[in-house]
Amino acid sequence: MKIIPITTSVLILLAAPAIAGSIDVSGTGHGTATNTAMPVSEDLVVVHANTEYTGFEGDNPDNPMTSFKGPCFGSILIKAGVVSGGGNCQYTDGDGEMAVVTWNADGMSAEGRTQGTWEIVGGSGKWAAANGGGRFDAGTDDQGGYTNKVTGEINMP
Repeated sequence: MKIIPITTSVLILLAAPAIAGSIDVSGTGHGTATNTAMPVSEDLVVVHANTEYTGFEGDNPDNPMTSFKGPCFGSILIKAGVVSGGGNCQYTDGDGEMAVVTWNADGMSAEGRTQGTWEIVGGSGKWAAANGGGRFDAGTDDQGGYTNKVTGEINMP
């Protein structure tokens, strides 16, 4: 009978560091996009996607991604209204350490903003063992600037 409470206690203690390391990184990235749409037919378009991010802002003061700057690149395929594709971002943070983020497009909003998922795949320094991800919504905002609305969490071991 005492095995169950001890096992439960051990599992809770093992899970605690993973929970404590989770950081909300929701926010908005700002940058300049130089995307090139290459129509092939009425139902087929390939987009060469290239964005240079100049910064991110978010509500969480502990968000280590707010100092990210750098390029994102890849391609998006729109075939008969279905969106697919992906690419990578190579960000440098305020400490000079780098993080690589992969992204995958899976939709488009009515306003023409690209939507999809993102995931940290590694980097240097504190980013070498970081992991996590979430969703993004990227495109031109109401003021004509390029924004990327990001939601998600990361773990910093």
